[in-house]
Amino acid sequence: MSLHLPEWALPLDAASATPVYLQVASGIAQRIRDGELERGSALPSERELASSLGVSRVTVRQALAQLAEQGLLTRRHGSGTFVAPPPEAPAARPLGLLTSFSDDVRSRGHRPGAQVLKFERGRPTAQEAMSLALSPADTVLRVRRLRTSSGEPLAVEESTLPASLVEPLTEQDVTDASLYALLAARNLQPYRAIRHLRAVNAPDQLASLLGILPGSALLATERVSWTRDGRPIEYARAHYRGDRYDFVMELQGDGP
Repeated sequence: MSLHLPEWALPLDAASATPVYLQVASGIAQRIRDGELERGSALPSERELASSLGVSRVTVRQALAQLAEQGLLTRRHGSGTFVAPPPEAPAARPLGLLTSFSDDVRSRGHRPGAQVLKFERGRPTAQEAMSLALSPADTVLRVRRLRTSSGEPLAVEESTLPASLVEPLTEQDVTDASLYALLAARNLQPYRAIRHLRAVNAPDQLASLLGILPGSALLATERVSWTRDGRPIEYARAHYRGDRYDFVMELQGDGP
């Protein structure tokens, strides 16, 4: 719920060497730490805050951006600005274990979600054809989804599948569903995979989808998966929020 405007008086000193937007940010941050602003509660609009505090909307916008960068606020497109929930430890995903995103999320007591961003059929690109052992005349199914954990955006995943193996498959089938479970129902469960990882900075579009600032750290992965009998079944690309996801690898020495 939003707070009443009279509660938003903050001590601001226009003569101070500290910029006003930092004073506003500091005042709001202190209220969050003191528990006056409940985790998950909505803030008034920028216009209402500016009017209540007697500052410009530009000043309010700078203050909110500063707090969002610090992880104290979250900004949801079309919904407003909210006090961020208490930070959780990043989800740890073993590198050597081939599991689905949905299973990872459920193992941590959360509800997995999958919002379809793109669902299309077409000819494979050169990279897709090479990864899936297809000819240029074959048909692939491309699925791009926003993956969530109890409603919080965690990753954007893109999967390319050989249409001849997975059809019939509809957009509804892959909405809020585990792709691995759908493949397992067709006896196409991924059994082996090769994954490449690298660190990237979030471009504007991905940042907007994941509810983070442009330039934030992401973990980018590229993976090819095979069935037990050696058939390539998925060429996947994904971008995971760096502040919410860890990949863990166990290493052993080669000594006796």
